[in-house]
Amino acid sequence: MSTLIFNTKLSSTQIGTIGENLLVNAVMKASNGRLSPFLPLADDDGLDVLFFDKETGSSVAIQLKCRTDTDRKSNSKERGNTAQFDVRKATFKEARSAYLVAALFNKAMTDFDCTWFISLEELAKISNVKSSKYVITPSKAEHCKDKYEKYRCQTPEQLADRIIEECESSPKTKKLSQPSRSLRGHPILVVPSDNVGCPTSRL
Repeated sequence: MSTLIFNTKLSSTQIGTIGENLLVNAVMKASNGRLSPFLPLADDDGLDVLFFDKETGSSVAIQLKCRTDTDRKSNSKERGNTAQFDVRKATFKEARSAYLVAALFNKAMTDFDCTWFISLEELAKISNVKSSKYVITPSKAEHCKDKYEKYRCQTPEQLADRIIEECESSPKTKKLSQPSRSLRGHPILVVPSDNVGCPTSRL
């Protein structure tokens, strides 16, 4: 019996879905359930997930960008420590309170090697501006002193702490009692980490 071999690879949409599942699982676990994830019904505005802080009533909107590997070194096939992330200007709104999470997968795509938590307000100032996008090339090296160092999160706990810090410093902290309705989100059921490739369920 012949075996069919398909020469295919994950699409950018599939990679994004895996990334969303990994992100919400990691942040919920690292925050001990304090941060609850919500998904927009329509994600055409560039925002992928909203984390609601149960203690403060504030929320943080996230645009997630994922990479499966670092860039190759100049004139070499060897991989370096930097990874390029692109944010399209069409989905970029500096004035709104939202954040970019740039995430680098590990080799097995079961976790993140490193993430960067950057406010969209700052993104335009620290990125390389192209005609249609903003480009950042941070290094995952723990001791690298590049301009993205202060945004680097080496662990899920560090990322969760950054999100909580933003929620606690929000001027709306005492006023908000439920997630922002601007995204019209619904709570999501997160798949177990060993099934991260499955689509996230919406209630």
